Amino acid sequence: MRLEGKIALVTGAGSGFGRAIARRFAQEGADLVLVDAEQAAAEAVAQPAREAGRRALALPADVTRKADVEAVVQRAVAEFGRIDVLVNATGESFNQEFLHFKEEDFDRCLAISLKAYFLTCQAVGRQMAQQRAGKIINLTSIVGRIGSGESVSWSAARGGVDGMTRAMAQALGMYGINVNALAHGASARFNYLPEEAAERLRRLPFGRMGTDEDVAGAAVFLASEDAAFVHGDVLYVDGGYTTAAVTDDRFRPEWARAPRA
Repeated sequence: MRLEGKIALVTGAGSGFGRAIARRFAQEGADLVLVDAEQAAAEAVAQPAREAGRRALALPADVTRKADVEAVVQRAVAEFGRIDVLVNATGESFNQEFLHFKEEDFDRCLAISLKAYFLTCQAVGRQMAQQRAGKIINLTSIVGRIGSGESVSWSAARGGVDGMTRAMAQALGMYGINVNALAHGASARFNYLPEEAAERLRRLPFGRMGTDEDVAGAAVFLASEDAAFVHGDVLYVDGGYTTAAVTDDRFRPEWARAPRA
């Protein structure tokens, strides 16, 4: 197991990518601190991990509040003695026409999708600096690079995570802390309109959407010693989406053509 004996703190652990990453970490031998706004959601991930022989602590917290974040870190260190891996997987997006985008929605998105990362990385980073070791993994998205006209706050937040990850890599590397980000692409879990799904599939050389497990597998790599010299990077787990122009199905074999809406 690649994470045997490691203590991993995962935010947004009760759903989506955070849940998939936490489950995969447990399978790879890590003990878990599972943080979510909903205690029940975190506990639902913790219980199977315990049944599989892992230690798991489920903690409710509002990670946009410094006091909550610091309390979580203090509890984790009191329980386990250290934190080896931090995964930030919180996020909330709003889709609106740009000229009428609501200020309160913009603020909310940046709070949960960017400010929360700053708070957790700072609090956990102090502990890792004392340890002279640690891995920080920030979940981000391809929209930080390519933009999304209907979700300006999401693009701003994820672009901010990308830049903050590189800045933290410079600031924390001297303490033996690896800092990287994972950028997911089009996901099978998202509720795209049929025409949107078809357009995304035409951009994907593999002809399928990404899954939570695709991201979880990459997170295991970055958390493991195999990534000891990977630092300040944004790893794209997007099936080639950001590197591909729209593929013309006339030049695909019949079996590889994207399904039409």
